[in-house]
Amino acid sequence: METNKLGRKSYTYQPSPWTDFFTTYTPAPPQSKEWLQERADELKEEVRTIIKSATDTFERMNLIDTIERLGIGYHFEKEINEVLTSLNDAKFESNNKLIHEVALRFRLLRQHGFHVSADGFLKFKDDKGGFSSTISEDARGLLSLYNAATLRIDGEDILKEASFFTKERLEYLVHDLEYPLKNQVSRALQVPLPRMMKRLEARWYIDEYKEENPNDIILELATLDFNIVQALHREELRIVSLWWNELNLKENFAYTRDRIVESFFWMTGVYFEPHFSRARIIATKAFNLITLLDDTYDIYGTLEECLLLTDAIQRWDRSCAEIFPAEYLKILFLKCINFVEETEAELEPSEKYRASYYLKEMHFIYFILIKSKPKPMMVQLKSFSRACMKDAEWHAQDYSPSFKERLELGLLYSSNGDFCCTMLVGIGSVVTKEMFQWVHSNPDPIRALAELGRLTDDIVTYERETAVGQVPNLVDCYMKEHNVTKEETIIRFNHWIEDGRMRVNGVLLKPSTVLSPAVRERIYNICCSIQFIYNYAADGFTKCANIKEFINLLYVEQLSMI
Repeated sequence: METNKLGRKSYTYQPSPWTDFFTTYTPAPPQSKEWLQERADELKEEVRTIIKSATDTFERMNLIDTIERLGIGYHFEKEINEVLTSLNDAKFESNNKLIHEVALRFRLLRQHGFHVSADGFLKFKDDKGGFSSTISEDARGLLSLYNAATLRIDGEDILKEASFFTKERLEYLVHDLEYPLKNQVSRALQVPLPRMMKRLEARWYIDEYKEENPNDIILELATLDFNIVQALHREELRIVSLWWNELNLKENFAYTRDRIVESFFWMTGVYFEPHFSRARIIATKAFNLITLLDDTYDIYGTLEECLLLTDAIQRWDRSCAEIFPAEYLKILFLKCINFVEETEAELEPSEKYRASYYLKEMHFIYFILIKSKPKPMMVQLKSFSRACMKDAEWHAQDYSPSFKERLELGLLYSSNGDFCCTMLVGIGSVVTKEMFQWVHSNPDPIRALAELGRLTDDIVTYERETAVGQVPNLVDCYMKEHNVTKEETIIRFNHWIEDGRMRVNGVLLKPSTVLSPAVRERIYNICCSIQFIYNYAADGFTKCANIKEFINLLYVEQLSMI
């Protein structure tokens, strides 16, 4: 990290490997768009018949699991809900069931919001209280139990025990397994199935399913649907890339992370389905503008410039653009205003409040205000609209915040409910004003999401932030305050992160009167995306080379027709 005479810091981020790739990339489809859609519609009706004709309990569970892992479950939400409701209502004696069946039932029901008990796993304990040796060599059963255990909530000690037991056994067995089970176990040991980004799981599982005595109708539909959705995602990438390129980053914002494609990848993890196209585009744009603002405050902007930018965004008046001494600030400020206005124009009359409040007031203005000069946390954020960013002030004063101070500021930066609300702006009528209000009220699952996101981020970005010269992050603060090593600190953080995941799991079990299933799933998917981007892909947003292969799989490589 370097600092010039104006007080600007500099840090060289990895350049985007995509540049203008998706603005021009138009591969020839394997078949015409019309043929693909017509054939997919025919296959969907055949799959519905398959679902309705299945009568055996385990067959039905396996069928639902296969359809969802292949990424086509969104076509059959009604049928899946009917099957799972029936499965939940029916008596399920676990005494004569294999561990795989018991765990699969538990996972499917809990993922869909059913309050299923974990007591069914008690039969797999031995007289000494540990898990029976009879299941210790059953790799598929262990994998099912391991995946089910990740959906535990506070107090389910048997699933906590199961998580440790199955992980240890799977790590021992994985080397002797054969494809595709070996791949599935290896993947799950890094990111368990319920936490995996659904689109990537579909891409991998389509290939793996071919080796599992597949149903040809289901496999063909999955392949067709993947290519159809991929083409839509490429078009959305073209749209957001052209929008982002209007900023002329190389000339005006060379200091920032160029991550429009990576942001879209992140949003695909939250909602990949075609009917959430508008939401993906809006959220991707918002995410990139926040990244640009973040880098402006933390890396490039002088204290004076940040004060002016804060004041201008507080006022939200185009005429404020004339006050900036630097052209790049004017461009950035007007881009934020234009984005909110463009988004509002796209929304239905009953939805327009989302742009004016949850994008402008509670995202951009809120973000800017939390970067302001330190004051007591209970003071209204708007009361210090003219102050500089907190991090810059702390850095200038060589101030070392306490762990609590740093965490609370970090949670504000994580936006608690604001980031989730931004994700929901474009998803349509499945979200209501009441749901926005619930999310923004910062209930425990949302607070937990912010905490695990902040802790995960600070673990993974510790080395980079130290190099940049930012204010000590949570790892630094905890090490200093508790006189412990970095390794001890990370162990403690990971414990808190896992606790946060259990609290987020609880959102899946919220009554339908609080949140719609679609909103519950989006909140849960945000948690999954965080784990994938930061852990599986090793800070893949900032170190974009780490997720290039995944982007290539989802948006570039078409699947061969079977």
